[in-house]
Amino acid sequence: MEIFLANDEDLKEGETKEIDFAGRPAILFRLDGEVHAYINCCTHVGGPMKLKVKPDTAYLDCTWHDSHFDAKTGQTLREPATMDSKLIKLPIQVKEGKVFYAYP
Repeated sequence: MEIFLANDEDLKEGETKEIDFAGRPAILFRLDGEVHAYINCCTHVGGPMKLKVKPDTAYLDCTWHDSHFDAKTGQTLREPATMDSKLIKLPIQVKEGKVFYAYP
């Protein structure tokens, strides 16, 4: 099962695109040419994420309490989110210029 999420050309390198995914906020972004998607909800208290790209690293930053998460894996990098928590990553597929949720 596939659900359309966005046009591939709308995802600019290093920029976050907010979308609705089945009634939940989600984010899409392109990093190093690869598209990633997560439910946009910090594991600490549910704050929204923004992608931060620096010369040597890229991470998702909770805009409420500044928890950091690895942009490619969703793993917590900095508290107050618990260090053993991960963001919910959505499986996606890019084909024919479109990004789809690819139900496993």
